[in-house]
Amino acid sequence: MENTTAILWRQEDTLADRKIFVVEADDPSLVNLPNRALFLHSDFAFIPAEQRGPWPQVPATANLVVVILPKSRERLELVLTALSESISEATELWLVGPSKGGIKGALKQLKPFAQAGVVDLVDTARHCRIYVAMLEPRKEKDLEAFGQQWRHGENTYISYPGVFSHGRLDEGTALLLEQLPTDFRGKTALDMGCGSGVITLELAQRGAKVTASDVSATAVAATQATLALNQQEADVQVADLYGELSSEFDYIVTNPPFHEGITRTTAVTEALIHKAPSYLKAGGELWLVANHGLPYEPILRQSFNYLERVATNNRFVVWRARRA
Repeated sequence: MENTTAILWRQEDTLADRKIFVVEADDPSLVNLPNRALFLHSDFAFIPAEQRGPWPQVPATANLVVVILPKSRERLELVLTALSESISEATELWLVGPSKGGIKGALKQLKPFAQAGVVDLVDTARHCRIYVAMLEPRKEKDLEAFGQQWRHGENTYISYPGVFSHGRLDEGTALLLEQLPTDFRGKTALDMGCGSGVITLELAQRGAKVTASDVSATAVAATQATLALNQQEADVQVADLYGELSSEFDYIVTNPPFHEGITRTTAVTEALIHKAPSYLKAGGELWLVANHGLPYEPILRQSFNYLERVATNNRFVVWRARRA
């Protein structure tokens, strides 16, 4: 159980009689909160949420909105805007987050959305805080207002707050694209962790039939927007790693994450590598870019028959692994 969930449990007498909408849910155990009715919104595929996506909408019957503090201030601004756009009358909102995770600074963002600018501290425990305000309705913006367009070469990309490398080309992705084959005609490819669709778009433009996957629904929305802007197509899905995919691919291409929130972890990428051969055709290849020092080489050697260090610079290394 996350600390933010634990501090909410301290309010169980209050929550038990409320119809609660939890926004930006990041902990599966949130489903067990005391409630009269409970609705979850999450950006993540591994959360059993009623709403999934970048633009949460307050259910008509909810009388309490609980926002789990997002990692970025841009993302919080988007979430608060979406919520205020979806209500017709002032609605109680709790903002929950780590005391050292930026929640004090987040109060400055919350106050303009609060009735009379009033925000009160409800509780402090488990290194977290809960603030309460009455969220006022407004009708000013939509998701597109938060989209950030940027260019690289001949392509234009769109990303939204919360997406990896928001508004810019990641250096590791750039190195990976430089090394990939230029002709994928007649090949199938999976972009695992598609983000704002940089790799997906490049694969499609190089002739591949592309499937793109990301655990983040906001990333999927960004990838779809990038593809549409550049008049390309791909099958894009929200999924925890391979999800329900049953296809085998000629290529899996990825710039995988090594953080969950602010915690550094390689577990997701290790699982991605171990499972990759099951999703590759005979002779199929995994192309992966990673920061120096991440322990992927032995895992790649264990999982694949052939491994090559294709390129390296002062920060990143590109691996090419082939299935027998």
